Amino acid sequence: MTDQHWSSTQNKDARGSSERRQTEPLRRVPISRILGSDREIVIEFNGADYRLRITRNQKLILTK
Repeated sequence: MTDQHWSSTQNKDARGSSERRQTEPLRRVPISRILGSDREIVIEFNGADYRLRITRNQKLILTK
């Protein structure tokens, strides 16, 4: 399966924050590729753990 892309560009403001505009492609990844057969995973980012899960109501939730 191939990833689809959305268009955007990335610009940095004076503080170094990124902002995307609609011209450069963004990757589109199916949730099954991220979670596999699981409904919940832990993602490590900058030394912190984040929990990504699918709720009973089929909503995607990311919590720290």
